[in-house]
Amino acid sequence: MSNTKTKLNSFPYRFWSLGLLAALVCWLLLPGTSFDAKADSTVYNTYTVSVDSGYLALRTDPSYDSRNEIGKLYSGDMVQVIEYSGDQYWYVYSPKYGEYGYVNCDYLYWYESGPELAEDEFVVHVSCGYLALRTERAFDASNEIGKLQDEDIVELVDSDDGTYWYVYAPTLDQYGYVNHHYLYGSLDADYYETRLVQVSSGYLALRTAQSFDSRNEIGKLYTGDTVQIIDDPNTTYWYVYSPKYDRYGYVNHDYLATLYPVRTVSVASGYLALRTEKAYDYANEIGKLYTGDTVEVIDTSDSAYWYVYSKKLNKYGYVNKKYLK
Repeated sequence: MSNTKTKLNSFPYRFWSLGLLAALVCWLLLPGTSFDAKADSTVYNTYTVSVDSGYLALRTDPSYDSRNEIGKLYSGDMVQVIEYSGDQYWYVYSPKYGEYGYVNCDYLYWYESGPELAEDEFVVHVSCGYLALRTERAFDASNEIGKLQDEDIVELVDSDDGTYWYVYAPTLDQYGYVNHHYLYGSLDADYYETRLVQVSSGYLALRTAQSFDSRNEIGKLYTGDTVQIIDDPNTTYWYVYSPKYDRYGYVNHDYLATLYPVRTVSVASGYLALRTEKAYDYANEIGKLYTGDTVEVIDTSDSAYWYVYSKKLNKYGYVNKKYLK
C-alpha cells in the first residue's frame, strides 16, 4: 500500500503538464468518445487542502475578496477539482459544504492511494477464510487447487465469465479460476469509490473487526475525512481503506456520505435519458433513469444539462436537470 502526496508545483507523475491534462479532458468530451468511471476519475481528481495556518477560502469568484467567501477549508479538507483552467484559482466542489466555488490552487495537494497495481493485476479481499483457486468455473470442493489469502495479488488472463475469471496466482505459481467479486483493482470502478465521513459530533472509529468495541479501534475519522470502499456487504460495517492512516479497517457505513450531492429522478412517465452530450438526441442516449433512481451531481454549470454519475448504470453522462429533485 502506498500513499503519496505531491505539491502542485511538482505535478503527479502521470501528467507531464497541465496542458496535457487539458488535452485529455477535451478528448474525453469529444462527441462519440466513450469513457468509464476510472477514466473520469482522472479528470475530476480529489485534492486535499494544506495551509500553514488559518483557512483556505471557498469563493464565488476567482479573486481575492472577503465579500466572495462562502466557506472556510482547513488542512485535511478535501475538494473535487472540476476545472483547472485558471492559473491561480480552480473551480471545485466542496463535500464539506455541498457547494461549488473557487479556491487558490497553491494550497491544494494531489494524492494517490491504494495498491500499486498494473492494469491486469487485482488484489484479493476476503473478510475471513480464503478465496479458492479452481480448475473449473464452479463452486465445488473437488476443484480447489489453491488458497488465496486477503491482499494476495493475481494477474488477470480472461474475464469473459460473469462470475469466474481465469487468473495467474504468483503466490501459488498456478493458473485457475476465482470468483471475481473478491477481486479489486484498476479495472474495478467500485474499488476507487470514495465516501465522505459525516458525524454530528465526535469521530467515526476505524476498527479491526465488525463490532462496536473500544478495543478494536485503530483510528479516529472526523467529518471531512474520506475513505475508499473495499467491500460493502449488507451489514452495518463496511471494509474500507483510510488514506489518513494508510490502513484498512471497518467503519459504520451510516456515517458515510457521497462526495457529490445526490439528486432523485422524478418523471411523470417514461424515463430520463442519460446522455453523452448536452443535447436532446436519441443517438446520444446511454442509459435510462426512472423515478426514484438517484444520481450524483458533478457539474451544474450548464443551464439545462447537468453532468452526473449513475451508480445504477455505473456510467457518467448528462441529464436534463429539471427532472432532478
